[in-house]
Amino acid sequence: MDIFGKNFYKNKSSFNNPSDSLLNERQLNADLKEDLYILKHEFGNTADLIIREFTISITEPIKAAAIYIESLADDELVNEFITHSHSLMAQSTEIVEIGHDQISYIQTIFDSTKEIASTAGNVGVTNNWGEVISSLLDGNTIILFDGCYDALNISTTGGNYRAISEPTTQAVVRGSKESFIESISTNTAMIRRRIKNEKLRVEKMKIGDISNTDVAIIYMEGIAQERTVAEVKQQLENINTDGILESNHIEELIQDKKFTPFPTVLNTERPDQISRSLLEGKVAIFVEGTPFALLVPGVFSEFFKTPEDYTENYAVSSLIRILRYIAFHFSLFSSPLYIAVTTYHQEIIPTKFLISLIAQREEVPYPAIVEALLLEFTFEILREAGIRIPRAIGPTISIAGALVIGEAAVSAGLVSPTMTIVVALTAISNFAIPSYSMANTTRILRFTFMILASFSGLYGVVLGYFAVVAHLCSLRSFGIHYLSPFAPFYLEKQKEAILRFPFSLLDQDSKKNR
Repeated sequence: MDIFGKNFYKNKSSFNNPSDSLLNERQLNADLKEDLYILKHEFGNTADLIIREFTISITEPIKAAAIYIESLADDELVNEFITHSHSLMAQSTEIVEIGHDQISYIQTIFDSTKEIASTAGNVGVTNNWGEVISSLLDGNTIILFDGCYDALNISTTGGNYRAISEPTTQAVVRGSKESFIESISTNTAMIRRRIKNEKLRVEKMKIGDISNTDVAIIYMEGIAQERTVAEVKQQLENINTDGILESNHIEELIQDKKFTPFPTVLNTERPDQISRSLLEGKVAIFVEGTPFALLVPGVFSEFFKTPEDYTENYAVSSLIRILRYIAFHFSLFSSPLYIAVTTYHQEIIPTKFLISLIAQREEVPYPAIVEALLLEFTFEILREAGIRIPRAIGPTISIAGALVIGEAAVSAGLVSPTMTIVVALTAISNFAIPSYSMANTTRILRFTFMILASFSGLYGVVLGYFAVVAHLCSLRSFGIHYLSPFAPFYLEKQKEAILRFPFSLLDQDSKKNR
């Protein structure tokens, strides 16, 4: 007992990483005091490690202890188990008849307690320190017995989570008002309520050498491609990092090409979007502690779809999708085209409009690129400030920034009215892109095109556009072409690429694919 009791800790000064500790490879002791000492030492006598010692007494008193972490376990379940255990043990007469010696008596107490614990939750048996520590950190309760090498592992996961509320980043007029929360179990339950099928698979793993974050993979067996599921599992298993605190960490680690401004993994906080994507053969990844789930594979056209496309008439949905693609190009090229035309290609501007532009820019002391960058950076600062400032004064700052500063800049001759209109159109178009990740990509590329336009005019813009298309053609998302179904072109998949065909045609295609 000395080699794994107090003397063990005297010889081993510290454990920097619990997963690398020799403790995880050891078995429990039969001495309750030693086991509790080891637990207290391993957790550093933390205040939220609750140890409730009690005695089970029928013919001979047996000391036991219930151990759990206060903020992770459900206190009511633990109290219910201990109270229920005392009452049933006191009424039991079979234990006195069965227990002939000390070992069989303790085993009988252990088996009886296990049966009682099953009323509180799922019960397992463990004798390994690694499993004990991992279970405690998962919110389970461990029951140790004096004189017994085994411990009970009772599922009492609890704690406080944010209530289910409306989505904050993907709002719709018609559709579900539920959004994911930070609990994997709650999120998977929302998916289960929408897809009541035994083929829905949920597989869990832990990622992060220190954080040990719970990650769940969800897919439909028979619909999702096996190679895609296998690749997702392999990518997740190959992650080597200290901690995963948000799904974006996994998103960056599993994408095929690391250096690209375009998102190749979808993220969403809407359970209805996840459910529809699972039925289309995609794989969802949930991370404990974040309400945003990941969807793979993610192709370019998916970032312009919303759940509302499937709650409105197909003609309306198709029109809105076309407007989103137009808004994407407006957001990307409005400012660069203005710079290119006013700087190098004035001959293509109608004469009357050209005269008006010259009159407006007469008071502006610097070239169009400086004017555009000034307005664009000012708007980006206002957008960032609008996110960070308290909600109570947010609208006030927005009005002051958009109206007062903008009007003052035009009156002072710092910018021209036409440039102000172009930047406003660019900003509004950016907000029309459903995916926040794709909207951020356009923000980055827009500045690149603006610089190209200032040096080479329309020639630079066209060359930059070809370079972006070539880059998109080179991207893959878990083996799927990023521009699919446009490049390579699949005629049968065009029914849901830009236009949204009626459900009768979409359902026929989905059944054929199965």
